[in-house]
Parts: sequence; structure tokens; C-alpha cells
Amino acid sequence: MDYETKKQQRQRFIAEFVRRLHEAPPGQKVFMQVGDLFKDADVISIDELRAARRTADDDGDEDTSK
Repeated sequence: MDYETKKQQRQRFIAEFVRRLHEAPPGQKVFMQVGDLFKDADVISIDELRAARRTADDDGDEDTSK
């Protein structure tokens, strides 16, 4: 019996999700059961990222390389 690593499970999940997205008609939602597949992934709040960027910009740490 073959067992998949977490990385292999994620890759298979993402491939299946992308396949379903391509097959779905425009505007249709695509749902997938995630379970604990991404349990060890870092979850970051977008609000925290925005606040950190605003703070960095206010301190003059703005990226001027653009």
C-alpha cells in the first residue's frame, strides 16, 4: 500500500481544484473539502499585513526600487 506525503496530497488537491476550476462555467463557485490538508500552513490575516505595511511606510521604510 502506497502512502502520500503531505506535499503529494497538497499537489494532488491543487491539481484537482485547478481541473474543476477550468471545467466550471464562468461565475460558478467551486467548492473542495480541505480537511487538515493545510493544517500546518501559516495563516496570515490580510488586515495584519496591511497594518504592517502602513507602519513600515510611515517609518520611511518604503521600497523605492520600483
